[in-house]
Amino acid sequence: MVSRLKSVALAFIVAATALVPLFGDPRRTPVTHPIWARMLLRALDMNESVRASTEASQVFSALSWRDSLTFPADHYVRADGVTVRERDGVRVVAASDGTGQVVYPLAVVRPGDYQMRVRLAGAPDRRATAEIVRVGEAAAPKTLTFVPSATAEWVGGGPAHLDPGAYTATLLLPQGSLLEYVEVAPPCLDPIEPVGGWKPTAATTVEDVGVTVLKAMDLESELPPADVPLERTGSDFQIEAPGPAVAPRRSFEALTLKADRSGLRAVLIVDVPQAGLYTLSVYGASGTGQRWLADACRKAIVCPFEGVGWHVVMSQSFGAGRHTLTVALADGAVVERLRLERKKDRAADYLATLRRLGFDPGPEGPVSWENAEAALRFIRDRKHGRLTAACGDVVLPEPGARLLADAAPPVAPPAAAGGAAPPPPSIGSVLLPPLPPASPVQPISAAEGAGPSP
Repeated sequence: MVSRLKSVALAFIVAATALVPLFGDPRRTPVTHPIWARMLLRALDMNESVRASTEASQVFSALSWRDSLTFPADHYVRADGVTVRERDGVRVVAASDGTGQVVYPLAVVRPGDYQMRVRLAGAPDRRATAEIVRVGEAAAPKTLTFVPSATAEWVGGGPAHLDPGAYTATLLLPQGSLLEYVEVAPPCLDPIEPVGGWKPTAATTVEDVGVTVLKAMDLESELPPADVPLERTGSDFQIEAPGPAVAPRRSFEALTLKADRSGLRAVLIVDVPQAGLYTLSVYGASGTGQRWLADACRKAIVCPFEGVGWHVVMSQSFGAGRHTLTVALADGAVVERLRLERKKDRAADYLATLRRLGFDPGPEGPVSWENAEAALRFIRDRKHGRLTAACGDVVLPEPGARLLADAAPPVAPPAAAGGAAPPPPSIGSVLLPPLPPASPVQPISAAEGAGPSP
């Protein structure tokens, strides 16, 4: 018996030894981009998304959002009352008996209006719905409705404002409906990724850590300035409201936009002289909230805060030329001045800024496991500021808005040829740089999944 146990033990040791060359010692394995991306999601409290994502491309997409996030229908995390079968070479999910239910994971690292659509077939009088719920919260779900057609077609369900966090999207399928794909389209965002993008086999450098940590913490406003900032005042805005009232104010308030209970909507046309990363900041008071929109696409919310002062709205890549900034001010919100400042955005600038903020990821070259884990602790220790400042969307009452400013009317935007004011750029001409192809779909190996959970 003892001899048999020794033989079993010896066989186990031999087998374990054989696995070392295959998978490697986790501490000797480089911190690759897939590993670092998963660690970042964990630091942002998105463990559900990490567990559900088995491919590097899915993890990269959750951080960069360069492309729509698409799920084949059978790639759900949970399901009830459905069957999976093949139809015309596509695996579809069918509601087999009564209402079927399929659940998909959704990771949101930046707030915005996320569009959802499904490729669906069914009876038009039997609508499908999607309920988007933040993991661990009991708040009412954001509900979207999809009207199917007799043949499989893409059906939109409208936008949903989502704050950062891990979500589940639960699709309720009426009996007889067939689901092929689920797609979530992102708002216009600057991606969270290293310079040059995520690469499935690349080792993570200290510069990669500097860039991605600053982006993940939404602290690009801390980067050093590259130019003298552009500044505008409240009088440079054009008020958007039917018949806005203009009330005289004291001279020191002459350049101020201020919303009453009706709210206020206003537009600013600004000419950006040089392409680059810009930080938009406003001086004033938040009141009960502000909503900003850059070129009818990139959205940012200023949550209520006490006092009057400068507040960062967003950091965004802007192209050279004319762009539109739209603001919706809720009750009590004030905008006196606006500042648009171009930033130095080389990888070395990100790394130097991160060190100035109190974290050094180490000497030049690949980051060590120890420093990668320390970076995650730094994010977790600091995230109780901006990362948790999520307050939902800003919804203005109807009707319209008021301007409490000087009797002088706001400066209108320059007219285009023929005397007509230039329309704001469409979504197709937003300020994002050209987007490279998505990362290849490559499963995360056992080596990449190794290593201690931060």
